[in-house]
Amino acid sequence: MSSGSGKSDAEIELKLAVPADDLAKLAKAPRLAELVGRSRSARKRFVTTYFDTPDRRLAQAELALRVRRDGRRRIQTIKTAAAPEIAGLARAEWEREIAGDHPELDDAWLANIPDKAVRKLLAKPKVRGRLSPLFTTDFDRRIWRVRYGASDIELALDKGEIAAGKGTAPIAEVELELKAGDPNDLYSLAREIAGIVPAVVESRSKAERGYALLAKRRTDGVAAVRARPVALDAGASVADAFMRIGRTCFRHMRANESLVRGKPFVDGVHQLRVALRRLRSALAAFRDVLPEDERKRMSEELRWIAGACGQARDWDVFRTQLLKPLAEHLDDDPALAGVAAAAERMRKRAYAEVSATLASPRLTGALLDVEAWWEKGDWARGMGTWATLPAAEFAGATLKKLHRKVASLGAQLGDLEESELHELRIRCKKLRYAAEFFRGPFPRKTTEAYLGALADVQEHLGSLNDAVVAKALLAQLGKSAKDLPAAVLARADGIVTGWIAARVKSDLDELPAVWAEFERRKPFWK
Repeated sequence: MSSGSGKSDAEIELKLAVPADDLAKLAKAPRLAELVGRSRSARKRFVTTYFDTPDRRLAQAELALRVRRDGRRRIQTIKTAAAPEIAGLARAEWEREIAGDHPELDDAWLANIPDKAVRKLLAKPKVRGRLSPLFTTDFDRRIWRVRYGASDIELALDKGEIAAGKGTAPIAEVELELKAGDPNDLYSLAREIAGIVPAVVESRSKAERGYALLAKRRTDGVAAVRARPVALDAGASVADAFMRIGRTCFRHMRANESLVRGKPFVDGVHQLRVALRRLRSALAAFRDVLPEDERKRMSEELRWIAGACGQARDWDVFRTQLLKPLAEHLDDDPALAGVAAAAERMRKRAYAEVSATLASPRLTGALLDVEAWWEKGDWARGMGTWATLPAAEFAGATLKKLHRKVASLGAQLGDLEESELHELRIRCKKLRYAAEFFRGPFPRKTTEAYLGALADVQEHLGSLNDAVVAKALLAQLGKSAKDLPAAVLARADGIVTGWIAARVKSDLDELPAVWAEFERRKPFWK
């Protein structure tokens, strides 16, 4: 039985991962003493057990169910993932004090949870009747109550470990929780802390890290996180749309940034790059209603981060989509083998640059700055009357303009030079991202048909880009791979160039029919 009636709340927090040794330095830092002022720290030890069903139904629903031992008390908590409709740092949670170490999900308590989907899932016999402990977190927490800006913030230093099965992972992080005030003060305080010790934004909850550890997903087999549809309904305003698009893209970006920070892997780096491009595309889609200087500044910060990922992605494509099928087709030609070895060295160098970028103080500052700017919402003043108008109206005007740019260049398809075909691909990509952002309020069938035809055009134009990139990478190899004889490079260049030419010809031969199919599709916003 419960010893309390329970509590429903929205937790707004921001976490920073800090090297364990630096966490101790932070606790003694003069600047931290200035920040906390006369606030006295409290110390606690938390041992928390996380529960789920054998088939991980709670994890699939992005719920975390835990029982935390706080002295003699047992606190049961249910947390959800952040939703784009609420502040980007906020997660809904419901908690209650219980008598024992196993969750208590009785009907009376569940009835107080306002989220129908959560309530319904937890009430299922196949859920609450099959819950078992999966992993634990055991950490010491030192806590201060800080007055920062106009806000009351709880600053906590957590140090300990996560234990799942036979595996463990360290916990060393700073957790900032907004008790009252402006969420943007969390970002400002986080930037201050990142200026004292090395720190990166930790987007994964302790529960997410526990699930990853339990599944032994800390290798190249880890699953990257794909982009989710933007939750945009017919009643959303232009300002609502920009905020929700940003929050959805940030969630995509943060998830993959956390995954690849420790050990970059192919799909994770690709998805991180996609997320960054989607964020920049969102800025571009709203360019007519955003303050120009601020928009450009945010876009450039994102471009810098994406740059390191771009080099790694280019070498991945060169290796897997070009050299590998060529080697199989030509039965491991010695010239290709030499080029492949040199390309692998360049790929590893590019991945080292990704790791260096993700670990740099500039990255932490850039991500905090961009996300704080997006969340603060001062950009809404620059939107003028557009801010409160229906998003569907703005979407129609924006997509019409982007579609017209694609259609005007595509109308000359048979006469386009290589550079113009490349420009057409770029225009298709911008249109596709914007169409995916704004699709929510429009008919599903028409939208999917339009997007599918547009994706086909973009894919057929993609081989042209691969050709341009491959030529540039071969040139890099010629300059950097001093151990490769000129004759080997010349032969490999001839083979690769011929292979690319055949692929490009095939795609270009099919392109008119693919383009005609796109032209037949009715723009879904009309």
